[in-house]
Amino acid sequence: MVFNLDIAIFIIFVIVTLIIGILSGRGVVNISQFALGGRNFSTITLSATIIATWMSGGVFFNRISETYSHGLHFIIPMLGDSFIFVLLAYFLIPRMGEFLGKLSIAEAVDYLYGRHARLIIAIMGIISCSGVIAIQFRVSGVFMEILFGISSFYATLISAMVVIFYSTFGGIRAVTFTDIIQFCAFAVIIPIVTFAIWKNFNDTYTITTVLSGSKLYNYKEVFNYENPRFFKNLSIFLFFILPHMNPTLFQRISMAQNINQAIKAFLIAAVICFIIEGLLCWLGVLLFTSESGLNKNNLIPFLLDSYSNPGFKGLVIAGVMAMIMSTSDSYINSSSVMFSHDVCNYFKTVTRNWELFLSRFFSVLVGVIAFALALKPATILDLAMMTLGFYNSVLTIPFLLAVFCFRSSPKSFLIAAFSAMFISIMWRVNFSDTGIDPMIPAMLANLIGLFCSHYLLKQPGGWVGIKDGGMSAKLQAEKKLKWQRRIQELKEFNLLRFCLKNRPPSEVTYPLFALFAIASTYSGMFTIDETIRSAHADILDKFFHSVIILSSIFLTYPIWPASLKNHKFIGVTWNLSLFYILIFVTSFQLIISKFGAFQAMILMMNIIILGLISRWYISLFMTVVGIIISVQFFKLYMGVDILPGSMGSIKFQLMYILLLSSSALLIFLRPNQKEFVAFQDKNDNCNQELSNLKFTMENTKDTKNELFRNVPHESNTPLTGIVSLVELLYKNFNNLDFEDLHKYFKDVVSCNERLKTYTRNLTDLAKLTTGNCKFDIADVNLGELIYKRIEICKNLYLTDAKKESLNLYLNANSEVIFPCDKELITKVIDNIVINAIKYSNDGEINIVLSKDKKTGKILFTVSDQGIGVPENELKEIFMPFTVSTRTKTQAGGRGVGLAVANEIIKLHKGKIWVENNKTKGSKFFVELG
Repeated sequence: MVFNLDIAIFIIFVIVTLIIGILSGRGVVNISQFALGGRNFSTITLSATIIATWMSGGVFFNRISETYSHGLHFIIPMLGDSFIFVLLAYFLIPRMGEFLGKLSIAEAVDYLYGRHARLIIAIMGIISCSGVIAIQFRVSGVFMEILFGISSFYATLISAMVVIFYSTFGGIRAVTFTDIIQFCAFAVIIPIVTFAIWKNFNDTYTITTVLSGSKLYNYKEVFNYENPRFFKNLSIFLFFILPHMNPTLFQRISMAQNINQAIKAFLIAAVICFIIEGLLCWLGVLLFTSESGLNKNNLIPFLLDSYSNPGFKGLVIAGVMAMIMSTSDSYINSSSVMFSHDVCNYFKTVTRNWELFLSRFFSVLVGVIAFALALKPATILDLAMMTLGFYNSVLTIPFLLAVFCFRSSPKSFLIAAFSAMFISIMWRVNFSDTGIDPMIPAMLANLIGLFCSHYLLKQPGGWVGIKDGGMSAKLQAEKKLKWQRRIQELKEFNLLRFCLKNRPPSEVTYPLFALFAIASTYSGMFTIDETIRSAHADILDKFFHSVIILSSIFLTYPIWPASLKNHKFIGVTWNLSLFYILIFVTSFQLIISKFGAFQAMILMMNIIILGLISRWYISLFMTVVGIIISVQFFKLYMGVDILPGSMGSIKFQLMYILLLSSSALLIFLRPNQKEFVAFQDKNDNCNQELSNLKFTMENTKDTKNELFRNVPHESNTPLTGIVSLVELLYKNFNNLDFEDLHKYFKDVVSCNERLKTYTRNLTDLAKLTTGNCKFDIADVNLGELIYKRIEICKNLYLTDAKKESLNLYLNANSEVIFPCDKELITKVIDNIVINAIKYSNDGEINIVLSKDKKTGKILFTVSDQGIGVPENELKEIFMPFTVSTRTKTQAGGRGVGLAVANEIIKLHKGKIWVENNKTKGSKFFVELG
């Protein structure tokens, strides 16, 4: 038997997916775990499953074929498909806190409009899910028939069996973790396939010539309302951008641990979906340029036959199968949950203990139904997909209005639903030739029916506000505060201060950078074709000489006399040199070399180096601006308005480099630099506290006999940790990888932080109780101070385990000014917030700063959902060395931090107290003024 690389790639992918699905789905014991998986997924995992579910096999076919057939008339309206996630993240999800944890969209509708509405949505959802799954099976059958050469029946059967198997037994956890693998598969494969096809164009100028001569790619025609396609394009755009809440999309929101996580996950998904769909459309453009006379149904066979290098066909099919399987398993899971949890509950035919069994049974059943639909004539499948249109037109308007505060009765919902279905059917029968999707007029009928029935029949409800326990208000307040902060920073921006902040901390970096700059520029210049270099020797030599001069400054700077060293001069020169040498000069060399492979490699390497030695957003800004300026400078130098001849293709290649480098900076360097900034905050905080301790420890005396009982515990515990970790590092240093080293060093910093915090509090308490405290009064903006301290406390004390489950919300009046000792008030803020973080494992910490306009009193509160304080200890915990009975077994302070806060507030003539929340946790109050 001859080895076939394409088949091997595909089989390995399917086997890996099946194994991961089986292993990750173990331990499911109830319907909640089957539907939501315990709601303990990370943000990245949640983003991956959103993307994998959204990017179906139909998307692959549709984006390529429609772009090929309609060009910009499809590409521009299609932009709404990714933008829908942005709308969800910014406008809908912040208002959907009350729906988190609902097992299905039908359950949420029951909560809003009653059990009859739940049944309608559940049945429509199941039928539409079956149609979506059938489409995926049909597409997979086509691909497997091409790959294996077997009949479509057996090809469809094999793909259906794999997906049904792990979806049935593993539930949403199996679906989610296989989605990660499938997302990685098509996210890697699609760019590779696109670049492989693009590479086959020897003269990429052909692309611009063909596109510029085609009416399909004339953007003026797209926006010309006299064009017969204008209104059809508009309806396509509305179809894409209207936030229709399909069963799987709602499930992904409900799976999130909290609203913040859902928002982040959907924003990440929006960016990556935009990139993937852009690549698929670019595939359609390349195929149109290559062969413009094909039937769009023959595009995929043409693609696989024309680029038949070993492994290419296997990569394409594996990538598409990843999209197909990730969508199919999600819809199977959603439909099975709606059947057992919603339909069966409506008829009250099963108990909750049987729901899991029924869900698994129906997973198999809906898979079999979808398989049968995939083999039937298109008319039956079209009927199932028509139900998806009914589903969206019935659900979207009432659900969106409910999210935006309008609630009505079950009667109004039923009237609106049947109005939408009637208009949808009538439109399909009588107005299908208009090209406008029936969903648009049906939604309009739903809207009119809902409002008319609500007000004419005088139904209860109306504009009742958001019922999410104030979560939306907290998010809005926090967002407002962040924007105020950004605007303030923009107003206070100082270029010189920015340059000083963005220079390297060590002088050793300067000569190293100089050597790299000389090598990079020299290599880029002297590997340009001799003919081109001779023709442009004047400008290239000037660039090289300027780089030599700048590099000489950095090469010799460490040995300059101290009297000549000027931080302002070197800071400005450093930032200008990063921009000029790494981006501008290298980009110009790339353009003038007609996109030489070596020059492209140097530019990519320079962008990576820039990202490593500077902040990611500065690197991104310099890269984009530098490349744009270099293109404009080249036009000015050559005396032309556009890039001539074959140079036109460089625009596309520069865009590809920008896309690739931007993605690398955002995906790889941004998280690392964020972590590095947090580490720097810890380091700066430690240094500041150590310098304070050095000055004050000389005058510190013992305050109470309890000190001798607390010091051994609080010093030995972190010291033991530090010593043991250092010994471990010393013995095994050569055997540890970077991640292990980072983890151990982080633990050392954590132990040091605990010891330092306790020592600091002891010192402060001694000074405050003995009257040796220095008291400097000045007007302080408490809103800005609290904002800064919250960010620092999150970086210092919010562990990785708590970042996903514990959320801090800040609502602070940014105009509260109070005369106080800034350093002492900072200690109060820190101690209260640190306590809240330390003794809360999940939930929320709400921090509020307000000022009573009548009395002028300032109130600062910190409310958590932690372990709380026993009622009989609410006053005692502010006494020195007093520890709550609920925290004695927890690692942390020994009753010093709150005592320090109490003494400081007394000095400021204020009050501090604590109360327990009615449900969970405690709330600390600080009153000033």
